[in-house]
Amino acid sequence: MLRKMDFIGTVEVIVEEGEVPTFWCALSIDKDQHFLIGQYGVNLEALRYVVRALFRKRVADRVNIAVDVNGYLRDKRELLHRDADKAAQEALENNISVALRPMPGYERKIVHAYLAQNPRLSTESVGTGAERKIMVSPRPAADAPEVL
Repeated sequence: MLRKMDFIGTVEVIVEEGEVPTFWCALSIDKDQHFLIGQYGVNLEALRYVVRALFRKRVADRVNIAVDVNGYLRDKRELLHRDADKAAQEALENNISVALRPMPGYERKIVHAYLAQNPRLSTESVGTGAERKIMVSPRPAADAPEVL
């Protein structure tokens, strides 16, 4: 597919096992990678959508697909995790709900999944369209699952 779009590079596929396996398609592009990534990663998300659609035509199993160009998605995930950690810390220390900046759906999905690992927190997407964001809140003590 990269050749058809006149990009020169390599593709490495890494399988991350889990309840639903994730196929990481790591693309190393020699030049013009910004065209594949797009502003705020929108082209990269569209590319992931196409790759996922092609994959699902051939494989019936449920899997997640992640497409990364020159480490952009990896770096974006790290940034989102840092932002989520800051919001989580503030929410827990001050017992308040904290709003993250508005973000696209694929970024919200990363943050929700990351913060779901903390049983003391709950997350909720609020707002509409380009203003949709995540609220990070401390879970009331009665709702928090027991941690052994």
